[in-house]
Amino acid sequence: MAGYVGDRFFPSTLATTVPTAADFYNPPYFVKLPDTATTPSTREIDIPTTYSRLVTKDWSVFFTETFRIIENSNTGTRSGFDNLVIGTQYQLYTNPEHQFIVTVGGTAAIGGTGAPGIASSFSTLTPTVYIGKGFGDLPDSVAWLQPLTISATAAVAVPTESSTLTSLGTINIPRTDTGAFTSLTPLPTGPTTLAEAINPKILQLGFALEYSLVTNEYTGPNRTGTRYAEGWVPLIEFTTATPLNGPLAGRTTGTVNPGVIWVSRYLQAGVEAIIPMDAHSGRDVGVRAQAHLYLPAIFPGLKPIFGN
Repeated sequence: MAGYVGDRFFPSTLATTVPTAADFYNPPYFVKLPDTATTPSTREIDIPTTYSRLVTKDWSVFFTETFRIIENSNTGTRSGFDNLVIGTQYQLYTNPEHQFIVTVGGTAAIGGTGAPGIASSFSTLTPTVYIGKGFGDLPDSVAWLQPLTISATAAVAVPTESSTLTSLGTINIPRTDTGAFTSLTPLPTGPTTLAEAINPKILQLGFALEYSLVTNEYTGPNRTGTRYAEGWVPLIEFTTATPLNGPLAGRTTGTVNPGVIWVSRYLQAGVEAIIPMDAHSGRDVGVRAQAHLYLPAIFPGLKPIFGN
C-alpha cells in the first residue's frame, strides 16, 4: 500500500504491511516458505493476490486470496485456495512535516471460504496497529541518516473457535507463515478417535528498516504535474508470532527478511529471502517475490469512492 507521508515515500513492503492506505493491485506472486521444523517436514508454496480500494483518501478496504501448495513428506501434496481475507486500514494520524503516520485496521480471514484440507473451517480476526516514520526531518549534519524509514505493525490474531476436533486419519496441522503450530491431543470417542487442535490467539509483530534511495520525479517539466517516486530501496524486515495460550504459549517463532525493492512511476517490484530466526521457526531459506501496481498512476482518473 505504497504512498507518501509528507516528502517521504513508503513503498509497499513484502513481509509486513505499511501504514499508508492506497489503491493498488498485487497480481499473483510467489512465496516459498522455509520448511517446517517438525518431523515429518512440510514444504509450503503460496501464490497470493491482493486488491485494495480507497473508500476515502484516508480509508481503504482490501481483499487477499491465496492459492496454497503443501507438500508433506508422509502424506504427499495437496493444494487449493486458502480462506478469503478482507482487510481495512484507516490513517488515524499523519504528520507530514515529520513524515510520521499511525494507522488502525486489521483483517478477517473468513472461515469455510477456502478448500478443505487447506483452509480453516473457522474465521480469524486480526486487529492491527500500523506505524511509519521517515527520517528526512533530521538535520543535514547527519544527512546519511535522512534516507532511513521504519515501519512497524502489532496485531493479535483471534480465532472464532478456540479448538477444532479432527479425525486422526485426516489431521491437518495449521501453521502461520512464521512457523507457529497448533497442538493436537487425541480424544477417544468410542470407535472413532478424534484429535483436538488448539487454535491459540497469536501476537504478531512486524518491523521493517529501509534505506530509501528513491528520488521524487514529476510528470511535467520543472517539477510540475503529478509527483512520483523512482529508485531503489534496500530493506530488512522482521516478523514474529507468539501464541498467547495453549501448550505452545510464549514460544516465539519468526523470520528475518532481507531484500530490495525497485520503485518506478507505475509499479514496484521486490524480492526478499525468508530466513528462520531459530530452529523452531523452520529449516532452509525461503524466498518471496512480488510486483505491486500503482492503480492511480495506471488509471489517472481513479479517485476514492467518496471524496477526491
